Amino acid sequence: MTNNITPYRARQVKVMANNITAIKAVKPAKAYHHGDLREALMAAAREALETQAPETITLKSLAVRLGVSQPAPYRHFDSREALLAAVAAEGFVRFEAALTDAKSELADQPFERACLAYLEFGRVNRGLYRLMFASNLLRTAGDGALTRAAAQSFDFLLRGLKGQVPPDRLYATALWVWATLHGLVMLEAEGLASGPMRSGASAGDVVRRMVEMLFQNS
Repeated sequence: MTNNITPYRARQVKVMANNITAIKAVKPAKAYHHGDLREALMAAAREALETQAPETITLKSLAVRLGVSQPAPYRHFDSREALLAAVAAEGFVRFEAALTDAKSELADQPFERACLAYLEFGRVNRGLYRLMFASNLLRTAGDGALTRAAAQSFDFLLRGLKGQVPPDRLYATALWVWATLHGLVMLEAEGLASGPMRSGASAGDVVRRMVEMLFQNS
């Protein structure tokens, strides 16, 4: 049987075969395994919070930052609010752990050390701190895990004061301590804890004086 394939057709077949081989040789781009993208989104959100307000962060912008498709984040979070709620809940866990570690160190004044650890957490995690304590997220998220984590953090403060102040003053004293620490963190974040208003007193000095007054009056 006569072979009717022309030299031109033969060259076309060879090119097509080479292209198919090349396509098969290309490895697919590395994809996130289950769980990796969720953690990456939370890390990217924490980073974005250092320079952006929570309401300006979008799942689309985080997808672009991470180099994934725009629908990909929705496999893990239904909305921006769900993502930020997860970030905040994790933040409360880290916050309580930092205070617990400081309080459990072998030294005097465990409550004072926990208060100083509060200030340090706020300094190091300013964007995250604002999300946790200075946004509407707790009121609007409707996230049970976030609400429980926030409540546990305040319970930690109540436990630290229990036995140090009369029971009828426990809750009011806890709010006083929290308001003082939160105010110091926010003043520092806004650059208002320096200059003439500071008058030579650091945030640590304020904490030590607060604790001194607290236990003197208990």
